[in-house]
Amino acid sequence: MRPVLRILTIGGLALLALMVALILFLFRPWADHAPGYWFLNAIPSTRTWIFTHYEKIWPVDQLHSSASPRTYLRTLRPLETVRYGYADETRTVGDYLERANVDGLLVLHGGRVVFEVYRNGLTPDTRHSLWSASKSFTVTVLGAALRDGVVANLDDPVQKYAPQFRGTAYGGVPIRHVAMMSSGVEFFHDSGRPNRNDMYVRLAFQGENLDDFAAGLGARVASGTDFNYLATDTHVLSAVLRGAYGQRYYDIVQQKLWSPGGFAGAATWSKHADGEAGVQFGHCCLQATLQDFAHLGQLYLDDLQVAGDRLAPAGWADLVMRPQADFQEPGERPRGYAMQWWVPKDYDGEAMALGAFGQILWVDRKRGVVVAQVAAYPNNPPTEAEENAVFRAIAAAAVGMAPAAT
Repeated sequence: MRPVLRILTIGGLALLALMVALILFLFRPWADHAPGYWFLNAIPSTRTWIFTHYEKIWPVDQLHSSASPRTYLRTLRPLETVRYGYADETRTVGDYLERANVDGLLVLHGGRVVFEVYRNGLTPDTRHSLWSASKSFTVTVLGAALRDGVVANLDDPVQKYAPQFRGTAYGGVPIRHVAMMSSGVEFFHDSGRPNRNDMYVRLAFQGENLDDFAAGLGARVASGTDFNYLATDTHVLSAVLRGAYGQRYYDIVQQKLWSPGGFAGAATWSKHADGEAGVQFGHCCLQATLQDFAHLGQLYLDDLQVAGDRLAPAGWADLVMRPQADFQEPGERPRGYAMQWWVPKDYDGEAMALGAFGQILWVDRKRGVVVAQVAAYPNNPPTEAEENAVFRAIAAAAVGMAPAAT
């Protein structure tokens, strides 16, 4: 029995050593960030923490607050008692905040904050990951590139500005189709292969540049013929911007959006590697305060004008917040798509920036209301239809609030 016990002991120690080595590889306590933290996204109880500490997963570059920040007066009223109808029930916003594990919600109307709540330890200064809602920031910078003339036309091919995609499935695709999530590239959000899980494994655990990953994808259908929501499409837009301006992406965002746009807080944008070699993910991973998230919506209410200057060409909001083809319309779905903005079913001047786990920027241009939400949704999140219902109810209630004279 002793040889057997010795073998078992040695085997157990070897297994323990392997587990320790794996934990050290994943979480790297000696480093500022490590890929193992990615797995905390899957645990509901740790989501708020990881969403507010995203630099634990990826290296980041910092965006600095604008020298001329937009100031918002506050005329705060309670909205928790606002009611909305869903699934043959009457529900309250307060109940929604609790069930959806909302970390923060802020509402703008008439250029004022009319509702503001922070939960789960957040404060007005907390930077929260916006996940894919970052895409709507990227398309805004694309508008700046058209204004500046460094991108001549949305119908130009990607490879004109991003030569690293020449000869790839993305190279000849018009920028317009990429912005519409209609590149025709063979990649998938969830079902099908390769998908975003394959992508994130290679980014997080192999340190791959997302440019290289996107360049390796094949063609599926002709561009401009269907809607297929892809992380790589928006990243390619950011590559177009990098090539057009000849700068790193976060520098472009700082100079063309964050500073002139009047964003009041500092923010961070994740990238694939440390130092100057790191390339920002154009499709996601902007970490910003709740007010700065809402501020993007206010810029769209203002038709991208700040103190008489335009951040994008006239009509940019109309262009990117409306579906460009029949296959983008909601139809029977709860939502359709435009150009890096979603639209709810039966949209009437409404558009949405959306990110995983409940990051939502609802812009109601007809009523002049912005609703910004950051969240750490549970594993049984609200449906898209319920989100549409609750945000419409909040917008209606905001319009009904006459700002007090201050």
